Amino acid sequence: MGETDRLLEVIRGRNAKTVGLQFPVGLRTKAVELAREIESRAGVTCLVSADPSFGACDVAEMPVDLIVHLGHAPMPHLRYNRVFFYDLPGPPLASLAFIDAAEPLLPNRVGLLTTTQFRHWLPPIKDHLERKGHVVRIGEPDRRVAYAGQVLGCDYHTATVVEKDVDGYLYIGTGDFHPLGVAILVDKPVIVADPERGTARDLKEVRDRVLRQRHAAIARAHDAQTFGILVSKKIGQERMDMALGLKALAEKHGRQASLFLMDLVAPDLLQGYRVDAWVNTACPRIAIEDVLQYKEPMLTPQEFEIVLGEREWTDYRFDEIRA
Repeated sequence: MGETDRLLEVIRGRNAKTVGLQFPVGLRTKAVELAREIESRAGVTCLVSADPSFGACDVAEMPVDLIVHLGHAPMPHLRYNRVFFYDLPGPPLASLAFIDAAEPLLPNRVGLLTTTQFRHWLPPIKDHLERKGHVVRIGEPDRRVAYAGQVLGCDYHTATVVEKDVDGYLYIGTGDFHPLGVAILVDKPVIVADPERGTARDLKEVRDRVLRQRHAAIARAHDAQTFGILVSKKIGQERMDMALGLKALAEKHGRQASLFLMDLVAPDLLQGYRVDAWVNTACPRIAIEDVLQYKEPMLTPQEFEIVLGEREWTDYRFDEIRA
């Protein structure tokens, strides 16, 4: 059964008359074509969510019988209502040349990491590296991750669970953000093997640059008196209890803090508020990737603790959302 046939079977099985489609940015090119095919073959009306989708933590609320969330695997600890995850695994592994490009950079004992798109590549890559003499570990998931070896932009459990058994990591994927969290969290080399470019790179320089940016943000916020603490509305990002704790911590240190509830956190949406610095309890990548776009410093919760003197600089930690 093809992937689209499986989706149509789910739609018919749930007797849906209206179907919502939610795409990550990278799959938007498929939206019109898939909506047309579903409407013609299933006899339903499709509604495409035009809002950005950042992961299984971010499922749209839509006035439909069934929401089809594309490109991500569900988070096991969350309860979803009327949602079918259509996670579209990537193509078959056609060549191991990009792994061979990475192999000289790897230590003997290596942990394998990837996103859901390439999860089915991990077993043959493990076999290939073991034939070359490496000891390979693939970490089991926690309650927020669906598959072994899978990392999210906010959850690196599959890396930390094998930390004592490896001397470094090999990440299979195209971007820097997911493996960057591992490189900051664990003081061991992280090598990225990029299947699209067929190349490999060490994340050390990127890691060091990002840490310099984070330390600069902490320094800029050191004398801030008024903080805005951002809380997400998204199902898998909402950390209200943490935000309330941070607000109390600020007040304990004689600073002012207000809570801001948001769905989409973006620089233009935060303009005009009289705050000296922001503290982000939503997706951790907001503070990391868009740091230069915010007028005021954008801190993670752990960085806020450093500003307040509750955490030492030497105990810098990368923010994770854990169940």
